[in-house]
Amino acid sequence: MLSKIDNSNIIARVYQNLKLLVMSHQFPAGERLNIETLAENLRVSITPVRETLLRLVAEGLIINVPKMGFFMKTLSETDIRDLYEINHLLIIWSMGRLIDSKVPGIIIGMPELAGLDKLLALPRRPTDNTIATSSGAIFEYCARRAGNREIVERIKNINDRLNYIRVCESRIQAEPAMPLLEIIKQGIDGNYEELQELFREQHAQSIKLLPHVMRLEVSTELAGSEESVATNVDLRTK
Repeated sequence: MLSKIDNSNIIARVYQNLKLLVMSHQFPAGERLNIETLAENLRVSITPVRETLLRLVAEGLIINVPKMGFFMKTLSETDIRDLYEINHLLIIWSMGRLIDSKVPGIIIGMPELAGLDKLLALPRRPTDNTIATSSGAIFEYCARRAGNREIVERIKNINDRLNYIRVCESRIQAEPAMPLLEIIKQGIDGNYEELQELFREQHAQSIKLLPHVMRLEVSTELAGSEESVATNVDLRTK
């Protein structure tokens, strides 16, 4: 019989694994998530899988259709735009609070951003996933420094829901790390007014790129579906 600690560890592992798969769109939009299959693949019972799926529903990452089951969520362009807008409002509020709390003659930056600076400033181009997660981390660091825990949690959730969209956004940019590096620099130096303006520019750029991101996301989903069909056909013919 499993102890409470062992059971908690299993639930945590299942949650981390399934959440990562969902956030990285390993399941196509609209696909039904079969509990039994997931449990078999993860080598666990269906209970922790069901608990995890319900948690992911609460976090807005998937949906639960009564009497039908759990499905990958399909985000429309309007849904994504709304998430971008909410994130922007929260981060601009956070920056406003930091600006208002500045003491004349004393500069307090955000040294915690230095780790991201080293990650993004490598000679080779960072991966699209690194760009996406770094962008989300910057928002979270700024919200934490502003000191409102509710906003931090909301931004963390938005980061999860927009992660794949930010990956797609990075794919269509020649140098996606450059604006992030400038944001990081201003954050480390404590130039919050400049940082706030850079966030406005970043938001405007994301909105401008959104139609292109949507086309890329759709083409990626279709390519994934075609590859899956081709694989299944190959398996059936062997």
